[in-house]
Amino acid sequence: MSTQHSHKAAGALPAVSAGKTVKTLLAILWRHDRGYFAVLCLLALTGAGSSLINLLLPKMMLDGIQMGWDAGRFLQAVLLYAAAKFVMVQANAWLTRREKEHYFHMESLFPMLFAEKTMRLPYPTLEDPEILDLKERALFPVTHYGALMQLFSSALDTLKALLTLVGLAALLVTFSWWFVLALLVLCAVAMALSARFMRYMQRVMQEMIPVNRRYGYYTSTATKAEFQKEMRLYGMSELMRRKVNGYTDEITVWLHRMYARRGNNEAMQALITALMRFMAYGYAAVRTLTPTWGPQISLGDFSVVVLATENFFATFMQLVTGLFSAIQTVGYLVPFCQYLALPEAAQPGGAAPEPMRTLAFDNVRFRYPNTDRVILDGLSFEIKAGEKISIVGLNNAGKSTIVKLICRLFEPDEGRILYNGLDIRAYDYAAWQKQLSCVFQDFRLFPFSLRDNIDTQGTGDEQRLRGVLNEIGLTEAVDALPHGLDTRLNKSIWEDATDFSGGQRQKLAIARSLFRPAEMVILDEPTAALDPLAESEVYEHFHQLTRGRTAIFISHRMSSSTFCDRILLLQDGRAAAFDSHHNLMRGHNLYRQLFEAQAQNYRAQRVEEQSV
Repeated sequence: MSTQHSHKAAGALPAVSAGKTVKTLLAILWRHDRGYFAVLCLLALTGAGSSLINLLLPKMMLDGIQMGWDAGRFLQAVLLYAAAKFVMVQANAWLTRREKEHYFHMESLFPMLFAEKTMRLPYPTLEDPEILDLKERALFPVTHYGALMQLFSSALDTLKALLTLVGLAALLVTFSWWFVLALLVLCAVAMALSARFMRYMQRVMQEMIPVNRRYGYYTSTATKAEFQKEMRLYGMSELMRRKVNGYTDEITVWLHRMYARRGNNEAMQALITALMRFMAYGYAAVRTLTPTWGPQISLGDFSVVVLATENFFATFMQLVTGLFSAIQTVGYLVPFCQYLALPEAAQPGGAAPEPMRTLAFDNVRFRYPNTDRVILDGLSFEIKAGEKISIVGLNNAGKSTIVKLICRLFEPDEGRILYNGLDIRAYDYAAWQKQLSCVFQDFRLFPFSLRDNIDTQGTGDEQRLRGVLNEIGLTEAVDALPHGLDTRLNKSIWEDATDFSGGQRQKLAIARSLFRPAEMVILDEPTAALDPLAESEVYEHFHQLTRGRTAIFISHRMSSSTFCDRILLLQDGRAAAFDSHHNLMRGHNLYRQLFEAQAQNYRAQRVEEQSV
């Protein structure tokens, strides 16, 4: 059996270490924006160079005084220093602008990579709770925490600090190697303290991500338009406030602990800084005044030792902070790379589907992942080209499941689905998709123009588009809009957009499915949001709307079945009957019971309306 879109549980999530995460991120950066590497390196070089140049001015001035320079010599030295500093500053500013441009490119790229990966995953994995949780954990650091900016910023700070530190160490070694060694010992102590605090932060941040996610869900729910009616009608504001306040209190406690630990860490770091400063001034003073610890040095060298030592510790801490921040951020991005490592749906090439003759279910058995309930249990039936078929049954009988299996969103556990006698998995997946046009129960429209929502492939066939609108009964509503077919949906994004009613949106979804030149049209509850008149209009034009094509029609409104050639009655996961409305109504079966019960309800409803 093909592994294409297999609905079997994927098992354990792929193991992705921090090292593999770094490798994945570097591969993405190299593949999509190699220039970013060069910009980061040059920016680090100019930053390190600018820091080192700052050490030269005091030494130059003090040495000039000792050597008795005149005003002209001082002016020449100052201008030379200013020119070098100006070049460094301008180069750094230019590179900073380039770095921002590269970063914004990467910032927009990562969500796109995430979306593309989601499109390549087997559809069943997107209904797996474990995968859905991973999806949230993967996207949260990128979209809410700013992990990418943090990572690139930390990488730049680390590289710049490393280059600066190498230059400072090379400078101080010329005075005393043991002095540099003593500085490194103090730096190592400071690094150990920072490492302990970083491990604490990383552990607590991982614990807080689910809390933050739930907090974000409740706060966004409280402001979303689609929840406002229920919020007001059922007085849920107090309940929502308690939920949000509960998470707020939990976050406040966490922040209090974090700031207390941070304060203790910063106090210890300040103590080490003071000790290093005392050591630098003491050592430089002794070397300047006596030859006890080596040849005496000039006042200019005194300034170099003091400033270089100050910068050494500060730069070392920047290096440690940048490195730990990068490690911490990589930890946050592990779920993102874990998501990218999920197995994708195998989509091997295959045969191109020919014009439809038959579509058959051959002893198909199916249950959804991570469930025990069998939805379809040995289902068999055959549809001929051009037929209009209605699928009926009780709730959860498997009607929509049949649609998902035909669309190859899931695969049967057993049995086959045959198209012209050949298993549909033998056909090229993309080519098979073009054979189908569906309106799902939970259909979605996009915040594009009406034209783009219907003509999704951009064919530009205006005449056909207008014909579909007319047949579905949307022409008048569309022509009344200021921008007609170019009117966009979703007013929360576009000020000049329109918000269609539920019935109009459903008609728009039907128009989209009918515009697509597919062999088979599948309408799953296509009239659920339509009023009785609009529903009747769709039914009356059903054969015309699907002319020349095979149509599968699913509806809880049994009257829709009278417009179809045959009705497939699902019961206990099997085909209890597959015949015309006329023949089924002659027997004693579930279809007749459902049809008569619904007809009786409609009659009672009309009597009640007339009496009112």
